[in-house]
Amino acid sequence: MRTAQRWAHALQAAAEGELTGDIPMTKANAAKVEKAVRAAWQPRVKQRVRRDAEKNGFTLHISGTFGFDADPNSTDDPRERLLENLRMPGSVAQALYAARDRGATQAEQEEILADGLRDHYFRVGGGRGVAKVALNSLNWIDLEV
Repeated sequence: MRTAQRWAHALQAAAEGELTGDIPMTKANAAKVEKAVRAAWQPRVKQRVRRDAEKNGFTLHISGTFGFDADPNSTDDPRERLLENLRMPGSVAQALYAARDRGATQAEQEEILADGLRDHYFRVGGGRGVAKVALNSLNWIDLEV
């Protein structure tokens, strides 16, 4: 730990033009520090993000063409929609993570997301959701935990 701290100090000093410290910072040492930090840091960050998303849900921003089964006398034609700041529950995050863990395809993950949108956005008169939502095309998606 102390060695990594000395290397980090040397990196900062080298960036500021003042190479100080007791370990000369070579590019090889800098690569070792970066690799060690990423190996220790990334898994914990990913675990925390996953835990928070599965517990508290996530915010979804999505743009794409959505179609759905609709009641008689209403349109079910797919149309371009921009949905922003849509709060999705943790159950949708759990389903998405489980699908990714088992190696689901993008189409399968999009279907899970479409089911989540059906249950939490496309509602008939504020009550029950429509029968089926389809993501006909996906322009972009952004998720926030």
